[in-house]
Amino acid sequence: MESLHVAMEDVQAAVKGILPELETEQLKPLVEHLKGNVGVENSADLQHVLLKDIHACLTPVQCRRFLQLQQRDSTGEQVPQTRSPPPPSMSHGGDKCEPVSLPICPPALPASPLHFGMGSSWIRAFQVPWERMPQSLREAVATGRRPQPADRRLMVRVTVDAMMKRCPNPTRAACAEIAKAIVAQHPHSFGDLTEEGEKLGSGFHSLLTQIKTRVEHVNRNNVVNRIRRPRRSNAGLDVERSGRQARCLRTKVDSYGCINWQPKELPDGETVESLESRRRTMAAIFHSLGSSGAAEREVDEHMRLTYVCQRQMINGCPPPPIGEVQEQWPFLFTKRCLSAHFHMLTGIDIDGRLSEALLFKGRRIVNFFESQKARWSRDIQCLLREIQGGFQGTNQNLTAIAAILLVMKHFKEKEDSLFLSADVAATKADIEEQLTLPDTPRLIMLGNSLLTATRWMVSIEGKVAYVLDSQSDFAAALTVLFSSFYVFNIEYQEAACTTLELIQRFFSRINPEYGIKCTAKVGVSRKSGTIVQRKAAAVNPHVTTFLQRLMEFEWRTSK
Repeated sequence: MESLHVAMEDVQAAVKGILPELETEQLKPLVEHLKGNVGVENSADLQHVLLKDIHACLTPVQCRRFLQLQQRDSTGEQVPQTRSPPPPSMSHGGDKCEPVSLPICPPALPASPLHFGMGSSWIRAFQVPWERMPQSLREAVATGRRPQPADRRLMVRVTVDAMMKRCPNPTRAACAEIAKAIVAQHPHSFGDLTEEGEKLGSGFHSLLTQIKTRVEHVNRNNVVNRIRRPRRSNAGLDVERSGRQARCLRTKVDSYGCINWQPKELPDGETVESLESRRRTMAAIFHSLGSSGAAEREVDEHMRLTYVCQRQMINGCPPPPIGEVQEQWPFLFTKRCLSAHFHMLTGIDIDGRLSEALLFKGRRIVNFFESQKARWSRDIQCLLREIQGGFQGTNQNLTAIAAILLVMKHFKEKEDSLFLSADVAATKADIEEQLTLPDTPRLIMLGNSLLTATRWMVSIEGKVAYVLDSQSDFAAALTVLFSSFYVFNIEYQEAACTTLELIQRFFSRINPEYGIKCTAKVGVSRKSGTIVQRKAAAVNPHVTTFLQRLMEFEWRTSK
């Protein structure tokens, strides 16, 4: 134990010399970790192990500074402090860490906290204690069924108890490795799957959230094992954010969920000149027939062959204004051609898929809220009373609209963050003159209320871009709205990002494992209304929680 204290003092002195602001408290959990998991007495070996664990106690910025300043000490050169991306040895995609020389340890450090967690010996040797699980859960796992919610929660508690015997405070990366392994072994019982059997994001996000939440709950009063630093005040954050120029809503690289974002080769038999000739031909047809010309078979062929040119313009850097795109490709601003472009971009027939999903899944969502009226907020209860008498017959529009509005209220997102209401007789010119249209897409619903709307328009960048014909329903209008985010590389607005991701993952079944469609760093708190820092996740936790509750509700009521 004496050698342990010597090693600890040496390591603290070395680290504090490089990072003076590093609190000694941040290194204390390492001592507890060594007491239970390290069986060495040699001081040099203990120093080595301690330095291997230091990255779990540092923020990403401190990790970068730590490596940069070590390199400066070993070479005698000044390393500039910039906000550039981390070196290859720090990146999550790197396979190993660059050798770094230190006077008190061997020249090898872990690449990052994530890599350390993945390579930790206790994780590799960890076994879920299935023998301690209830019989009903073991039977469900053996037959590939979803366990009961109570059994799943008990499984999480037992698993976390076993984990914390090996490590007092498992990192999120360590929890992710264990959740990933459990889902890989029993995907149908614990994986995040749609009802069609498709993987939702990474497939283990909800289980990871449950495990990590349980770890933090157990350690809520345990100061010794807590690694997180105290939360900093957000005072002055509003002023700081408001002084910054708003970032461009459309970005060059936004291939999230796409399979054909930017083709590199021209169609067979086509040249740049021939494709430009096709574009001019379509412009002449549009000038002659207007938007009705989109139904011409010749236009369909021209739009298909010039897809590569359309993507080159849309993906330009800086991105062109929507008005310029509309001037060059007027048929792209009709529902028929927009849906065809979306199909080539993502491989999904969005028109048919969204229409069918809104009818059947929308009905299930309405049932979910109607069957539990007492537990919902006053806003949701008022909306339920409003739609109560509207389901006589087969009112598909009301079902679809009600489902989306109920979800928005459940997520505490305002209706005008996605929908705008206008008079049923309003024209395109009237709306552009009377309404203040935001930059991000909005679905303009023309009628006495949102629930009774019968006509639809879609605005982008402050202008009405789409006017749907009188035969279109809400499903067609939502198809245009949702497709515009992908076709024109537009990020989800933060104020409606949860609802849009639910539409993406649940209704449209677009489930990329990585990446996000809303990169906003700050947002408005749904509870306090103040500006707060926003946590970006590959899958919105509110979406996974809602889908899990919907699944549990249907499981209970189907008996």
